[in-house]
Amino acid sequence: MDGTFGRLAGGQIMKNFYNGFQVLAMVMLPGKFMHRAIRNKWLRLLVIVMVMLPGRLMSGEYNNTVEIPVVLTLPAVALLDFAGSDKQVTYIPGKGAEQIITPSTLDKTWINYSSIVEGLSTNAISVSISSGNLPPEVIVKLNVGPDAGAGAGMVGKPVGQITLSSNPQEIITGIGSCYTGRGICKGHQLIYSWKWQPPYDLNQTLMDSLEIAVTYTLTSTK
Repeated sequence: MDGTFGRLAGGQIMKNFYNGFQVLAMVMLPGKFMHRAIRNKWLRLLVIVMVMLPGRLMSGEYNNTVEIPVVLTLPAVALLDFAGSDKQVTYIPGKGAEQIITPSTLDKTWINYSSIVEGLSTNAISVSISSGNLPPEVIVKLNVGPDAGAGAGMVGKPVGQITLSSNPQEIITGIGSCYTGRGICKGHQLIYSWKWQPPYDLNQTLMDSLEIAVTYTLTSTK
């Protein structure tokens, strides 16, 4: 009884599928193409499709759910970008991004990034002075603001204010798979402050001539 019912159900499914395919063909094809020979080609295609259907359906074992296991593996990606009215950034393949800053740069730059990590690893962003000479009494501090919330995923956290030096220092850590969005008011705001120690007198002429390059790198912390 079960086998008979299965064959009947399977046959009805195939009959419905056949009729539906005919209707679909007639609706989709313009009238001038509804020549018998053309329609027969469509019907032969239907036969091919029916032959290719899983044997379970052809034997009458009806199930409207098909489970197909899919495994996606995404390669690790880490991309940096900058936005702002005074960013002056040069991208160096394999090394990161270099920004020219002066005492007027202040808080006009935003750092954006996209990241895909493998497993439990995370990425971090580091910064260092890569060129330019500062008078011994002049220091440059960098404060990184929190993520602006314009993206999604596991964005990084700023470590707090640092004093720039020629040694790389991490400024954002714990970056997982995420993106911050691109542009100003997205990602993290970079806030530079230039300070000099008394009794050093930094006159306006000298201040205008100060300029250094800082390099940002995004690296894995496996």
